[in-house]
Amino acid sequence: MRKLIWILGCMAALVTGGVCAADGVEPVYGGCVDARGAPVPALRDEQLPAVVTTGVEGGLAVIRYNPAMLPRLLPLTRAFLFAQACARIHLGYPAHGDLDADRARRADCAAVDSLRRAGLLDAHGLGALVADLRLADDEWARVPGPRRDFALAACAAGSGRGVYGAPAAGQAGWNACVRACAAPLYRCQARCAAGQCADCESAYAACIAGCGVP
Repeated sequence: MRKLIWILGCMAALVTGGVCAADGVEPVYGGCVDARGAPVPALRDEQLPAVVTTGVEGGLAVIRYNPAMLPRLLPLTRAFLFAQACARIHLGYPAHGDLDADRARRADCAAVDSLRRAGLLDAHGLGALVADLRLADDEWARVPGPRRDFALAACAAGSGRGVYGAPAAGQAGWNACVRACAAPLYRCQARCAAGQCADCESAYAACIAGCGVP
């Protein structure tokens, strides 16, 4: 099965707690694909009462995110929540409503695995992520449910391989190629925020298609 493709712009900076942005624009969210390999739009929504949600619009799965929601969260936590939302869609689970505990757990582990396999999450980062995901009662309505303990340390290394496919010798080059594709996506979304919208996701999908399969 095709590897799940997703990226949150300048991921290395995010994992170390840095902020990768230019001209006041937050890091890029995008690059998710569904179980058939079709791009899943990632839409900024400053009115969204959640960090990230999944849904169906016009018959297609979409991810909406609000970078201002729960400002206390670490950038790494936002990366995980976006990856979890993407994994949910890629696994073929319904985009509407809360998942049951088993499906939420699998999506959690798939998200962790995607961060690990990209070299973006180590044991220290995992501890910080789990600590940051100890949510207050009023915060649970702002993140994908159901309410649960994020026992991410128990996610086996490679737990997402049944979804993403096993890593190959070309994984590092593929990662670099996908990250390079994020740069024009970032510029495109910045122009869109200024009222000069273009089909950013389609251009990004075409770019990563040229990266091949890891």
